[in-house]
Amino acid sequence: MRSTEHGPDRSERSLFVRRKRLFRAAALVIGAAIFASDLLSPLQGAVAVLYIIVVLLIAQTGGRRSVLTTGLICALLAIGAFVAGHRDDPFDGAYVRLGVSLIAILAATLLSMRDHSARTTLAEQARVLELTHDTVVIRDAGGRILYWNDGAEDLYGWAREEALGRPCDELLQCQFPSEEVAQALRDEGSWSGEVTRTRRDGTRIVLASRWLLRRDPEGRSIGIIETSADLTEQRRADAERQLSETRYRTIFHAAGFAAWESDWSETRKHIVAAAPPGTDLRAWMAAHPDVARDAAIKAKIRDANQAAVDLFGAASLEALIGSNVVARYATGIEQSFAEILADLATGAERIEKEGQWTTLQGRTVDLILRVSLVSEGEPWSRALVMAFDVTERNEARAKLEQTSTELAHAARVSTLGQLAASIAHEVNQPLAAIINYGKSGTRWLSRDVPDTAEAEHCFDHIVSNGNRAAAVIARVRALARKTAPQAEPLALPALIDEAMALVQREASAGRVAMQRLGGDLLPFVIADRVQIQQVVVNLLLNGIQAMREVEDRKRALCIRLGMETETMVRVAVEDCGSGIGENPNRIFEPFFTTKADGMGMGLSICRSIIEAQGGRISAADNPDHGATIAFTLPVSTAEPPAAQASHTSV
Repeated sequence: MRSTEHGPDRSERSLFVRRKRLFRAAALVIGAAIFASDLLSPLQGAVAVLYIIVVLLIAQTGGRRSVLTTGLICALLAIGAFVAGHRDDPFDGAYVRLGVSLIAILAATLLSMRDHSARTTLAEQARVLELTHDTVVIRDAGGRILYWNDGAEDLYGWAREEALGRPCDELLQCQFPSEEVAQALRDEGSWSGEVTRTRRDGTRIVLASRWLLRRDPEGRSIGIIETSADLTEQRRADAERQLSETRYRTIFHAAGFAAWESDWSETRKHIVAAAPPGTDLRAWMAAHPDVARDAAIKAKIRDANQAAVDLFGAASLEALIGSNVVARYATGIEQSFAEILADLATGAERIEKEGQWTTLQGRTVDLILRVSLVSEGEPWSRALVMAFDVTERNEARAKLEQTSTELAHAARVSTLGQLAASIAHEVNQPLAAIINYGKSGTRWLSRDVPDTAEAEHCFDHIVSNGNRAAAVIARVRALARKTAPQAEPLALPALIDEAMALVQREASAGRVAMQRLGGDLLPFVIADRVQIQQVVVNLLLNGIQAMREVEDRKRALCIRLGMETETMVRVAVEDCGSGIGENPNRIFEPFFTTKADGMGMGLSICRSIIEAQGGRISAADNPDHGATIAFTLPVSTAEPPAAQASHTSV
């Protein structure tokens, strides 16, 4: 147990107080006796010189001030006794004896004060030895332990009482280079190195030890002072760190993706120096892409794996180290890279962005770049960059989108084939009206007195019906047009009304009553107009066809519009046919159909279109008759075009 704990401290303090009181009482008694002897004794000797005993007693337990005060009191007592006994004596040997006594008292006082300072320093040094966590062991020339501090007790497990007097090498089973130690002590008087020892519990430990040769005043060796620090935990931590680094490097070089470690410290300094203090760094970097590129150029690769060498087309790993690849981002992604630097500069430790980079051979690759900062050393001095090549994935995705677009176009053309009769009817009506109004106008003008007012009225109807026919043709051409999807703000009620107009003849032929409910106050959605109209037309035709066999109830097709959530609009097409049956959502699988003449692609394409627009489509049987197919679309946050804001169906 350490002496700094409360029990030993209190006991030592109590012993010191008792000892101090005893010494002061003895000094008081002896001082009084000396004063009485000097005052009353007929002896002619220098009795006052005995006051040095009082000074020495006080010096054993008192401080410098106590010693100085005692010396002054003793000197005053000596002078007082001399004046009382030799006041009328001529100057003779008594004065000499008084001088000798005062000099002796002064010398004893000064020496005691110096000794007190030395003892205080020595006690403090001993206290430091006790408080240090390192072991301090002093051995004699034979290797026996003379001093054993608290650090040695804690580390080795042997109490001071058990260790003192025992051979150190035998107690601790020491292992060290004995010849090297002997040579160093003989030549230099000291030795530093590692020692292996055994604790009381049998544990072997490694220590960093320093030995200093002790010599007597004549220069002969009388023992060794040693201090030692336990290296066991440090060695274990070093081994674990080495294992971790080995594991990291194995993973680093064996990874199937490109990874490299870069020094971005100069990149950070460039950003800090360029950006005005207190500015919104993200916005400022976005407005100054040249700063981002200049900063990126300053990044230097310190290490890289083989995948990084292959990705960027470097001749070797050595050719890549010291170079810069992160600044080789393609034109057009300056904003994304500026965001990477801005986020890192504002405290983010890990950033991920996708963009295009150019290899050392000039090839453009699509990469997902993940940057992580290691919080060691100078800020940004260790940036771990991982790059995932998604070029093939993006190319496959683009081809898939192109195929989906072509398939959707083919489905639209197929739908137009189903609507051929309706389209012909829709176009034929305004054309017939144009012919009739044209004939009427001709007759009004052929009269003896041409009626221009009636003729003008006929011409107005001709223009109106021409516009009506043109609108029908425009809707058909929009469905037949083969273009890439383009999302825009849409007014769903108007779009659905147009779709209902396209299938009106099929509905009439099937004795189906169509009705749109709600939607007039709905917000605009963000989607591709042509594709969403294709979905609605497909769902309307499916609903009409689902009721072909219904005879015992009214054939009604209801289109309900409403809000699914705050950010999603819902469109539901409800029929009163025979329903779908078990597992309704199977109807969205490719080639699944419930119609003898169906291909099973229409609803599958509808699902692809809706999900590509950020929505969902589902199917369910109604509680009584028929089924409901519903889809959702996201609400638009952009301002709708003025033309759409006032759009109505034709």
